[in-house]
Amino acid sequence: MLLDIDRVISTDKQDSISSNVLAPYSYLAQLAGNNNNMRYRFLVAFNMRFFKIDNTQVLSEIGDIIAIFHNASLLIDDIEDSSELRRGHPCAHTKYGVPLTINSGNLMYFVALQRAITALPNLWLELQERKGIEYAQSDTDLSVVNPSDIECKTNRILVDEMLNLHQGQGLDIYWRDSLHEIMENLPTIEEYLSMVMNKTGGLFRLSVKLLALFSPSPLQVETLIPLANLLGIIYQIRDDYLNLIDERYFGMKGVAGEDLIEGKLSLPVLHCLLYNEEKSALHYVLLDLKTSEDRKNDPDSIAKAILFIKESGSLKFTYDLLQEYVSKALQMLGSFPEPDDACKLREIVVSFSNVMEP
Repeated sequence: MLLDIDRVISTDKQDSISSNVLAPYSYLAQLAGNNNNMRYRFLVAFNMRFFKIDNTQVLSEIGDIIAIFHNASLLIDDIEDSSELRRGHPCAHTKYGVPLTINSGNLMYFVALQRAITALPNLWLELQERKGIEYAQSDTDLSVVNPSDIECKTNRILVDEMLNLHQGQGLDIYWRDSLHEIMENLPTIEEYLSMVMNKTGGLFRLSVKLLALFSPSPLQVETLIPLANLLGIIYQIRDDYLNLIDERYFGMKGVAGEDLIEGKLSLPVLHCLLYNEEKSALHYVLLDLKTSEDRKNDPDSIAKAILFIKESGSLKFTYDLLQEYVSKALQMLGSFPEPDDACKLREIVVSFSNVMEP
């Protein structure tokens, strides 16, 4: 058999990615989500309210990049949580195996990064050329922003938020898997919210930071980061709450109280542990039932734990905190110069508060 080794070694160009390698990601990406494409709606609404970018290609490209990051993170997240269902369907790793799914998720992080640092500077340059604005021909001319600057800024934004995501996710996993060891020194509510800001807030911050690269508005992005952070926290608090009370959520996840089954320190669970004595139904589920499989096979104990969380006031605490933070986000929106009574972003923020009381 003749081998053309010279052809093999003479290039560093990447071959097109095999569909077999992409299969776990492709499978997940085509599953309909349960949040009405909230992240893209947020992107569009934030642009309408603050950035005023009128180029739909820019919005679409940023939306696609964020969606790739999000879906890739879900592949890894489902493995880390030993989940069985995602969006009402079997998780990718249950169909394609853990090794291939991990590789596919990690691969798509880099696909998104490569796409961002390639497509976004090119789009930026096209927009400047259409406007007739000159750009610097070299990095030594610092008087004008050039495509290389946009590439560097894009790369820095994405790397920073990937670091935040993994730091937040890592803490979430550590608290869950080390619960026996940290029971005497549980994280505070503030520490939990900081973790959430890293883990969930990143995709909201990405929208703000990437939109700012293209915005004709003089608004400083730093003034919007606290709002993006708060919306990420609100989104996670709402998710924590619905995980324990919403039957539609149960249908998508396949079980009631999935966070409890995983042993996760969600906000109502953490609050309940912090302010209630040991030997409760919740303590039994988290400390005496050793594995997620044990908890899944004991739905009566899960139901008793959820009831205890409710009767202890922790669901009410979570509900009240959600309403408080939604009100704060609306106040922050109202503090910016332009009126926001009819803006889409306000509608999205208000919708976060529309959950049943405990």
